[in-house]
Parts: sequence; C-alpha cells; structure tokens
Amino acid sequence: MSIPVEVAEIIIRKKSQYGRYIDTKQWDKFDQVALPDAEFIFLDTDGSILKAGETSFAFRSSKAFTSFFSKFFARAQTLHMFGPGDLQLKAIDEVGAIWGMEDQIILKHAVGLVEIRGGGYYHETWKMRNGDWFLTSLRLERTYQKTSFLAKILILCDRYLRLSVI
Repeated sequence: MSIPVEVAEIIIRKKSQYGRYIDTKQWDKFDQVALPDAEFIFLDTDGSILKAGETSFAFRSSKAFTSFFSKFFARAQTLHMFGPGDLQLKAIDEVGAIWGMEDQIILKHAVGLVEIRGGGYYHETWKMRNGDWFLTSLRLERTYQKTSFLAKILILCDRYLRLSVI
C-alpha cells in the first residue's frame, strides 16, 4: 500500500529525533518517539544479540532501553546517522520501516583511543496511537563494525573479567 506523505514525514521526523535524543542524552524525551512497551533488539554482524558484560541488548520496554543506554553512553560521545527510510504501510495504523544507519561511539575519558564505529539496518514497526505515530519495535542488524585496538582490549576485559569498563 502507498504510504500517505504526511505519515511518512511524521515517521521520518521521529526517527531523526530518536538519533538526536540518544546522541544529546535527552532520555526524558524518548516517550515522544517510542511507546512504553516498545521492544528493542541489537544484533551483531553474525546475527547474535550484542552484549555488554552480562547485559544482552534486547529490551522489552522503552524504560529498560533508556535506563541501560543512559548509563552506557554517559561517558561516551555518540553519533547516529540514518539513510532514507524504506517505508511501507502495513495497515491503516501500522508502518514498517527499514533505515540504513551508521553509528560512532567514542569514550570521552580515553582521549579518543576507544572508538567503535559500525553500520547496518534498522527494521522497525511504527504504530498510530491517539493520532500520533510511535516506534513499537526496533531490530538493528549490524552489517559491519570497526573497533579500535584499545576498545577491543576493554571489550575483552569486560567480557571475560567482568570489569564493567565499557
């Protein structure tokens, strides 16, 4: 089905806000983008769920997502960039979207030596609630990830020694 232009514009704007709210640490505004029961899952290039320490990057609510990432990104500078969305009207109140993306994460206290850069595709579902559109599910499938040498060492320490450095 063809998607109405005004619906596409709303979803494109909200996707832009998603990235901006993360990068500028405006976690309190996330309810303007995603429903409380929205689900988020982040997959590595091999299809496995990404992890940081014991935490799998699979969240069953916006609150769980923002609670984790507000701490995880507290000491990081981030940038999320999205390509044009491939939007498809699934029902009168539901839109499927696929967005190309690139992100960059730099730990502030590491003088730029700890950096993770990657890309892939977001697969999302947006639903209309009370006359507005909201993210209800998000799955990021990474197609590549480039990690600085020091970041690799810190990730290994985190994974095997549970030092919680990242």
